[in-house]
Amino acid sequence: MKRPLFTRLAATLLVTLFLCSQMISQNWFATLRLDTTQDQDYTLSASTRAVLGDMKQPLELRLYVSRDALTEDPVLRSFSKRVADLLSVYASQAAGQIKLTITDIKPFSAAEDEALKAGLTPIPGPNPDDAAAFFGLVIKSPYGRDVVLPLLDPRDAASLEFHLTRAVVKLQEAKPTRVAMLTSLPWLVTSDPQRGGLRPVAEVAQLLTQETDFSLLSPDFQAVPTGIDVLILAQPEALTDAQQFVLDQYVLSGGKLMIFLDPASTVSRDGGGGLEQGSQALGRLTQAWGFSVQGDVIADRTFALPVQTGLAGRNAIAPQPLIFRVPASGLNQDQAITSGLSQGVHVATPGEVVPLGQTSSRFTPLLTSSPDTMRLEAQRALSGISPQDVQLNWQSSGQRQVLAAEVQGTWTTAFPDGNPRDQNASTLKTSTRPGQILIFGDVDLLADSLYVDDTGTVADNARLLLNSVDYLAGKTQLLSLRSKTPRPRNLVEVEKLRQAAQARILEEEQALETRLALAEARLKDIETTEALEGVIASDVTDRERAQARQEVQEARTRLRAVQEGVREGVTRIKTHLMLIPGIVIPALMLLAGLLVQMLRRHRARKVGA
Repeated sequence: MKRPLFTRLAATLLVTLFLCSQMISQNWFATLRLDTTQDQDYTLSASTRAVLGDMKQPLELRLYVSRDALTEDPVLRSFSKRVADLLSVYASQAAGQIKLTITDIKPFSAAEDEALKAGLTPIPGPNPDDAAAFFGLVIKSPYGRDVVLPLLDPRDAASLEFHLTRAVVKLQEAKPTRVAMLTSLPWLVTSDPQRGGLRPVAEVAQLLTQETDFSLLSPDFQAVPTGIDVLILAQPEALTDAQQFVLDQYVLSGGKLMIFLDPASTVSRDGGGGLEQGSQALGRLTQAWGFSVQGDVIADRTFALPVQTGLAGRNAIAPQPLIFRVPASGLNQDQAITSGLSQGVHVATPGEVVPLGQTSSRFTPLLTSSPDTMRLEAQRALSGISPQDVQLNWQSSGQRQVLAAEVQGTWTTAFPDGNPRDQNASTLKTSTRPGQILIFGDVDLLADSLYVDDTGTVADNARLLLNSVDYLAGKTQLLSLRSKTPRPRNLVEVEKLRQAAQARILEEEQALETRLALAEARLKDIETTEALEGVIASDVTDRERAQARQEVQEARTRLRAVQEGVREGVTRIKTHLMLIPGIVIPALMLLAGLLVQMLRRHRARKVGA
C-alpha cells in the first residue's frame, strides 16, 4: 500500500474513532461520576434515590438560567453546570416521572417575563445599565402546586440536594404536616393581631412555617385541634388541671408530643421575655409519662463554648461550662434524629432529663453531656455567673447527663378520677396505641443567638428540630439528607493550643484573685490595728502595701505573658501551615522534577555508551 493512501486511511480512522468515543461518552457516561469528597457531596443519597424511585405523580423541573450573563462569573457558571447535571440525574432516576426543561433567558425576552412571573429573584449586573440575570428553579405538579427556588446560591451548595428532594417530597404529599405549638416565649414565635396570623421570630419558627402547616396554640386552650400531627410544648406557662387532662387524653389517643422544659432559660433572662424557669410546668403529666426534668442546671467543662468575659480588668475569651456544644460523641448515633448532625448541638444552662422507671415506657437518650459535669442551682445560673466563678470550686460528677430523650410506650392516665371539668364524661384510661414523646431539658437551643452568627449556622439546632418533627410525623425520608452538610475542618493543633491556653489563663486569673484577696485582707488588718492603736502611718504599713502592690504586679505580668504566649503560638502554627502549601510542596515537586531529569540523563548516557 502506498504511504499517502495509508496516511489518509489512518487519519480517517482516527477521526472516526474520536467521534465515536465522544458520542459514547456523551450518551453512556454522561451521568457517570467519581466522587472523591470525604462527605460524598456530589453523590445522590439513598434517601433521594428512594424518593425518586417511589414517585407517584409526574413533575416538571424548569431551570431558568441566564447563560450569557453568568459567563462573567466563574463561580456561578461552574455552579450552574453542576445544578444542570444534578437535575439531569434526578430525571434519569425518576423512571420517567420527571421532565426537565432548561430555559436560557435573554434580556427583554418572553422567557424573562415568565421567570419574573414565576417569582424568581433577578441578579443585578455589575453596572447599573446591565440587564439582570436569573438562576432559579420552578418545580411544577400537574395539580397546580408549585415549589419555587427563586435563587440558587453557590454558598448553599451543600444543601442543594436536600432542597430539591424536599420539594419533590412536598409535591408528592397528600397534605402537609400539621404542627401546633404552645409557648410562653415571644422571642420564638408570637401572634400578630394586625395581620391575623403568626409572626415567627426565631429561625426555627420561620422554618416550621415554611415546611409545615404551623399554628400557635392559645395559652388558655381547652382542646388540641383535630388533625394535629405533632404538638410542641416550648417552655409553656404552668398548665391548669383541665389543660393537663387535655394533653393526657391527646397522648393516650396516640398523639405525638415534643416538649422543651428548661430550668433556666438564659434567653428569657436576657430580655427575650417569657418564662425563665419551667421544668415543672406540666404538673402530674411527666410523672405519668415516666420522666422528669430536674430543677438544677448542668454545666459541662469538657464541651464548654468560649464566651467573652473579663480577666483581670480586660476583655478576654474563656470557656463557659454553662453554654456548651454537644458533639457527635454526645449524640445518639443509632437514632435517625441525631445520627447525621455533624456540627453538633449548642445548649445553654440545660436541665437533666431522667427516667422515673415506674411506667412501661422505653427511655432512649438523644443528647448526652461529657462526664466532666457539675450541677448548679437554677437561680445561680441565671445570675450571670462568670466562667471563672463556675470553675472556681469545680467538683466533677464523673457521669454523663441526659439532656434530651425519646420516651416510647403505653401509659395509663394521670387522671384516674376522670375529667376534672366533668366527672361523668367518657375518658381514656390507657393508651389506645403506643405513643412517642421527645423531651428536651433546654429551650434556649431554639434561639438564633445560640447557633447562628454572621457566617451562618454553626450548629445543627434547627436541623435537630426539623428532624424531630419529621420523625414524629412518620416522614423519615429526609432525616439523613437534611443533616448532610460538610463537616467542619478545624485546625486541630491550633484548637488544642487555644484550649490549653484558656485553662492556663483561668488558673492565672484565679491565682491573681486569690493573691489580691489576701493582700487586701492583710492591708485591712493593718489599717484596723493602726486605727485601734491611733497610729497614722508606719514603716510596716508602707512595706506591706509595697509588697502587696508588687505581688499584684507580678501576677498581672505573668498573665500577660501567658496571653502573649498564646498569640505567638497560634501565629507560629498558622505560619507553618502556610509554609507547607506555599513552599514545602512546590519544593518537593521541584526536587522530584530534578530527580526525574537526572534519571533521564543517566539513562541517555548508558544508551550512548
